[in-house]
Amino acid sequence: MPRTSPRPQAQVRQNGPAVDLGAKGQRTKSRILDEAKKLMLEKGYDATTIGDITEASGIRRASFYTYFTSKEDVLLAIGHNAEDAGIAAARKLHKLNPKSSIDDVAGWVEDYLAFWDEHGPFVNAAFQAAYVHPELRDWSVNAEMSGARLLGKALVKLRGGTTPDGVDPTIQGLALQSMIERFWYHWRVSGAKVRQNAISRSIAHFVWATAHPAKERSAR
Repeated sequence: MPRTSPRPQAQVRQNGPAVDLGAKGQRTKSRILDEAKKLMLEKGYDATTIGDITEASGIRRASFYTYFTSKEDVLLAIGHNAEDAGIAAARKLHKLNPKSSIDDVAGWVEDYLAFWDEHGPFVNAAFQAAYVHPELRDWSVNAEMSGARLLGKALVKLRGGTTPDGVDPTIQGLALQSMIERFWYHWRVSGAKVRQNAISRSIAHFVWATAHPAKERSAR
């Protein structure tokens, strides 16, 4: 799933119980989702059970079904929560323009990595679940390409509205989101040792060079 997790063109609907939960119920539902994200990142989607989720959430198994019908239903709820955040994260890059500095781009990278810190567990779980749930696989592909288009348009704007011959902005957007997603995984999940204070600016130079290749060469 996405690399940005924006709203997919073909929705996969959550099937959770349609009940008025009230304030306390909403807090319990949020706790279930938070604990499920942690478990799915730590153990993987397949290895995480409803029992694991209820134990971590401090609720009885029977109470789980007040909020969700299945583990897949939990994953879909997490995904819907990630959609709007993914759209916002991608659109922040679109706020930049040709006069934006590398520091401005680095600020976007920091925001984008913060998105991954919050929603990365869902993306990894959705990727695993897609092997056995075709509808999730379709949703994942649509979401990735929606994110790629948003980021590609943002790169075009950063270049001043131009697109070099032979360049497809959507491909550039897909490459950008894939690069940052993989970096986040190696950094946050696999524990790759990197200089923390150099992360945002190092990635920003990739983005800056895409928009200003001549200036990047002269800055060396």
